[in-house]
Amino acid sequence: MQDDKVQLILRGDDELIREILNGHGERYDDIVERYQTGLYRTAYYYTQNIEDARDITQEIFIKAYNSLAGFKQGSTFSTWLYRIAVNHCIDWCRKKKPLYVEAACLDYHCTEEGSPEDLFLQQEIASEVQAAVGSLPTIYSTVLILYYFQDFSPQQIADIMDTPKRTVETRLFRGRKMLKDKLHPLLSGGEGHDLLSEPRRLAQLR
Repeated sequence: MQDDKVQLILRGDDELIREILNGHGERYDDIVERYQTGLYRTAYYYTQNIEDARDITQEIFIKAYNSLAGFKQGSTFSTWLYRIAVNHCIDWCRKKKPLYVEAACLDYHCTEEGSPEDLFLQQEIASEVQAAVGSLPTIYSTVLILYYFQDFSPQQIADIMDTPKRTVETRLFRGRKMLKDKLHPLLSGGEGHDLLSEPRRLAQLR
């Protein structure tokens, strides 16, 4: 089992995709294993609902599989996959209002560490952040989700969204300001005072 995981890490996306397109459809399971957690997190921040996020993640993988023939070899697969994911999530938002679930888990499997008091505070902050991000206009919530929770650079986000990097940077600046305004009581001190200080700082709130 350990050897299989090592081989999966060593094999790049391009190699796996070539094998899939050459008739080895079972290799797509490796793609799913590699990206399911990241795509699920992205879907969750749009839906704010565990079951909807799981359904959307499955739909994204199905859509991507059916579109693999159109993937241009030499391009970055993760960018291509997340473009499909973001577009699918935005379409979902247009059709259905997200349902907010308090203190929901961002991963398929969650671990609870620390004292009950620490865990409660962490979940409380996470719930506030998730609700605030979900309430922003989509053009801003998307860049914040990709930047803070998926650790994509502005250039990578620009590639995913097929928009100029300068536009992404502007939306990131404005989105961060709107988020700070919404979270002002939380950011004024204590545990949440530096939540927006660096990428993935928010993503630690699980």
